[in-house]
Amino acid sequence: MALQPYADPGHTLALYQAEQITPEEQERRKQEAEELDKKLRHIVEDVPDRVYHVMGSNAGAGSGEFHTYRHSRRREQERLKQIDEDAERQEKERERLERLAQLENADEEKTAKRRAKRQKKKDNKRGKRQKNDEGGGAALSGGRGDAGHPQSDGREGEEEEPALPQPDLD
Repeated sequence: MALQPYADPGHTLALYQAEQITPEEQERRKQEAEELDKKLRHIVEDVPDRVYHVMGSNAGAGSGEFHTYRHSRRREQERLKQIDEDAERQEKERERLERLAQLENADEEKTAKRRAKRQKKKDNKRGKRQKNDEGGGAALSGGRGDAGHPQSDGREGEEEEPALPQPDLD
């Protein structure tokens, strides 16, 4: 850096010799400038800018200010109403799902209880049948032996179907 006198006696001018910029450095700076310009354009053009109607500090409320206020208040009231409705809808849906789950649990418990009762009845019936077969079932069945027993065809353990009453055709 070299100081050189300036024509004005009260001032001194300092000159600085800048470094030489290489073509690569110049190209890099140009690309950075283009990227910054592109980002700025994106901000200016694409980012929505909500403009609120705000009065200046030296102006009073004009005749249209009431309507502007009324519209903005209506928009806000509708937004709050929508939020409340959404919350209420979600609460009702949650309650409905909870009620469905309770009903399903109750049905499952009832079904399990009835299933256990049927199985117990079936086991008791099977136990009685085995006792009858082992302990002289022929004497109890009227002397017919296994011939009169509905399960004598070799199907062990299946539940027998109740006989339907035959209508009198006379």
